[in-house]
Amino acid sequence: MLGAWPGGHRFAWTLTHDVEGPKGLANVGRLLELERRHDVVSAWFLVADDYDIGDDVMAAIRGAGGEIGLHGLHHDGSLFQSREHFERQLPRIHDRLRTWGAVGFRSPATHRNAAWMPELGAEYDSSFPDTHPFDAQPGGCCSVLPYFLGEMVELPITLPQDHTLFELLGERNIALWRRKVAYIAACGGLVTALVHPDYALTEERLRHYDELLALLCARAGGWHALPRDVARWWRRRAELERQFEEGEIDPRAAAEAGATVWWATERNGAVVIEEEVPEHA
Repeated sequence: MLGAWPGGHRFAWTLTHDVEGPKGLANVGRLLELERRHDVVSAWFLVADDYDIGDDVMAAIRGAGGEIGLHGLHHDGSLFQSREHFERQLPRIHDRLRTWGAVGFRSPATHRNAAWMPELGAEYDSSFPDTHPFDAQPGGCCSVLPYFLGEMVELPITLPQDHTLFELLGERNIALWRRKVAYIAACGGLVTALVHPDYALTEERLRHYDELLALLCARAGGWHALPRDVARWWRRRAELERQFEEGEIDPRAAAEAGATVWWATERNGAVVIEEEVPEHA
């Protein structure tokens, strides 16, 4: 069988930010500087029509190796209010994705409708938490791995959002983040962090984010990538898995394409699962 992640990595992690308003936009540089110190990259989901996004902000994010995603047209919860509202906004959403060269979408306030998401025209969406009883739209997908909504890849938000952790739950440290990262890594899943620059406005909040970055960088076996690269890998992996199962590609070719191939073999009367290709394969 094929492992979840390329290059023998045991889990994956990606950093994302939702910029809800002008305060968040003005704080982009401080978070980028923290990330630069840790040599990591991130995706920034921007609202198209609520605030003026200068070319300098876009250039700073891209210059740092980051990704621009679309966080809807307005941060007002209207997108999934009705089918009429959704269809009315689609042309402008398609235009913004094309104009920005963006391939990822995250719905404002993570409102969502699984049946409609593929119509957004993005390569991937990241609006579904794995679990979130405190969200504006409670619930979740119950997965710490990506999955498909039609042809669209869904990258679930798997860490508690900073707003949930510090604003709603009143936490004063990142202990819950530490526990969840350990759990996801043990499951071989995807750690998707969501930190809002709109709330990371104090030295304490910046320190919490700095601690999260140090935690993720220090954990062995992780693949750090932008969301678009995670989504493209997941699509590639699905194709490799199909070819592998249908006999169109042999295990060595799948491994050469970046996949981790796990083998179940019999040895001394016991089943052994290993990453190396057996001699007789």
